[in-house]
Amino acid sequence: MAAAEQWDEHQAYEELLYWDALIQEGHRLLPHDFDRYEDLRYWYDSLCYEEELRRYHDYVAAIEEIEHHPRHHEEAPTPRAHTGPYDRHVMAKHSEVYPSPEELEAVQTIVSRVECALKTVSDKMDNTGNTMSASVDSQERVLRGVMRVGLVAKGLLLTGDKDLELVLLCSNMPTVTLLNQVAEKLSEQLEGSSAGTYTVSQCPEDASLVVTTTKQSILTLTIHLTSPLVRTNQETEIAEEKNEEEEATRTDNDPPDVLDMQKCLTALASLRHAKWFQAKVNNLGSAILVVRIMRDLCNRVPTWTPLSGWPLELLVEKAIGTSERTMGAGESLRRVLECVASGILLEGGPGIKDPCEKDTVDAAANLTPQQREDITQSAQFALRLCAFGQMHKVLGMDFKPTKPRRIGGAGKEGTAQIPPAGHFSLPAKRPYTQVEKTEGEPQLNSKQRKFLKFQKRFQRKSFTDDFSMNAVMRLNQYRPGLEYRLTSQTGPVHEPVFTMAVDVNEKTYESTGPSKRAAKLNVATKALQDLGLPTGAESKVEPIVEVEGTKEVVKAASTASNASDESAQGPILTKHGKNPVMELNEKRRSLKYELSAETGGSHEKCFVMEVAVDGEKFKGRGSNKKEAKSYAALAALEKLFPEECGVSNTDRNAPKKKVTYTDMHIPGFGTIRGIPSDSGSRGWGPNRGRGRGRGKQFSSGPSYNKSKEFALT
Repeated sequence: MAAAEQWDEHQAYEELLYWDALIQEGHRLLPHDFDRYEDLRYWYDSLCYEEELRRYHDYVAAIEEIEHHPRHHEEAPTPRAHTGPYDRHVMAKHSEVYPSPEELEAVQTIVSRVECALKTVSDKMDNTGNTMSASVDSQERVLRGVMRVGLVAKGLLLTGDKDLELVLLCSNMPTVTLLNQVAEKLSEQLEGSSAGTYTVSQCPEDASLVVTTTKQSILTLTIHLTSPLVRTNQETEIAEEKNEEEEATRTDNDPPDVLDMQKCLTALASLRHAKWFQAKVNNLGSAILVVRIMRDLCNRVPTWTPLSGWPLELLVEKAIGTSERTMGAGESLRRVLECVASGILLEGGPGIKDPCEKDTVDAAANLTPQQREDITQSAQFALRLCAFGQMHKVLGMDFKPTKPRRIGGAGKEGTAQIPPAGHFSLPAKRPYTQVEKTEGEPQLNSKQRKFLKFQKRFQRKSFTDDFSMNAVMRLNQYRPGLEYRLTSQTGPVHEPVFTMAVDVNEKTYESTGPSKRAAKLNVATKALQDLGLPTGAESKVEPIVEVEGTKEVVKAASTASNASDESAQGPILTKHGKNPVMELNEKRRSLKYELSAETGGSHEKCFVMEVAVDGEKFKGRGSNKKEAKSYAALAALEKLFPEECGVSNTDRNAPKKKVTYTDMHIPGFGTIRGIPSDSGSRGWGPNRGRGRGRGKQFSSGPSYNKSKEFALT
């Protein structure tokens, strides 16, 4: 290893590849050459072990960080479910039925304006003397508050949904007089803030007000009036019915123009449904997405229409919530169909219990026996279609062929109409050159001490010189622990545009890309350019510069390269049977080869390597860097040592032969193929390559394991 200590890591690795190539081609190594090969092999295995141990330490450090900070578990996102065979069509269908941004903005506008107007109406009614002043507790106000219910509160809106719902809570029993009063004042407020945009109408039979837009898309917002006293009076009436005093109680307590009690009770139930949905379904994987798909199914297929609404939401939650693992959208939809096909809705089946009622109530009690059988049969037929790969027919769409998978990309998954929170990422890796000395270092075993020894001998390149690192790796070396976040996602589902952002030195950088990975690379490159650091993209863009006195050498090397392409068999050797790089290194030590240019497409690359020897520059071309490097060295040998140089092609066209390899066991690294012995002539001829022996077998030396025969191909 004396020679390897004077070279850098790259040269030692090139020499190891050279010896491996000789052994694979059937060449027999001399004892001192084989000792050299063993040292290089041990050095390379030590580097590999060092890298694996470093990764293990980083993994242990990350796990300890998570264990010492339990809050990370709360911030960590739900693991993404495995993509199933139906996810492609389900996600495509979801993109079709999901409302556009304009529709969502219109819904948000009308709901927000009506809520603000009702708040002003409540304040004015408390200040007019009808009740106490506005400073009193909300329990004593005429209008206690307004809440969103139905599709708006649950985030289940689809394209074309025009009916929205709000619930207005009153302190006392809602009456027709109160309904008329609220309608007048609400109309005044909306006319003052948005003249000619909304119309307010009264529906006493439904115990509600209806606000309708008059411009753009027509939306209908229904405001249901109710009070907690309605449920209290109902419980009291039920108790008093047992005592046969119901009529007297109603006459004494209820106002004469009270609104329909059943409508008010339905409004209170919708409040409980919205709270339950937000607590149980919002965090249940792909449940919201499946509910939207099932709502579209109920709108398209008349058989499923009776199940729409609250029973459908309970059914989806029960089917997905009872799964023992996280499922994708397609698998979740199929599980819901399996649940219905199993007979959960049939008479005598388990039914769907309403969790928002005190008593045991079947949420699907309004279904007739015929409707129950029709829905069950339809679910069974849908499962048969899925089994034959026809999920698109169940979804009512055309078949979509499989597209090539894009690495690092992501489709439109809008599982929520509210953007998700940021993602959690593990701590960044520490720099490779960083060697930590801890108290446990004296307890290292022999292998750990060996790789630490080799690490000090062969120092790693800095990240500014290593062109194999991309922009993200370079930025993490400069500022470990950076957190990239997805700020937005635009464009259609087949051509998404992602925007990533990162904060470096209290400055925010943003960039876009067709995938999350591309956007992340772009924003890292942008940050490195702003900081004045290399981005890793400028290592292969240097133009080819012709130097005077070297044109003939480059031409000769190109000619040799073309000749090599025509008969591309075996390695490039000089007339002495040596690799040109190794032979030139014996004559001129510590030469540096640089990549001068790289041309051609991905299927037909052409590399140009350059080396400076005795003040002159020599170039070589090849289909890969190793071949170009060999031709550059060969060009230097032809110019500086013409009497000793030449290309030997005899061995490259040599006939195939059978050789015998001897296995050798190296402690700690397993068994490798060792010295080969061919069955042909063993003389030292004029065309014999380096390291083929002296014409006789080894009569002495170490004993090896049992030999095995391999046929060269």
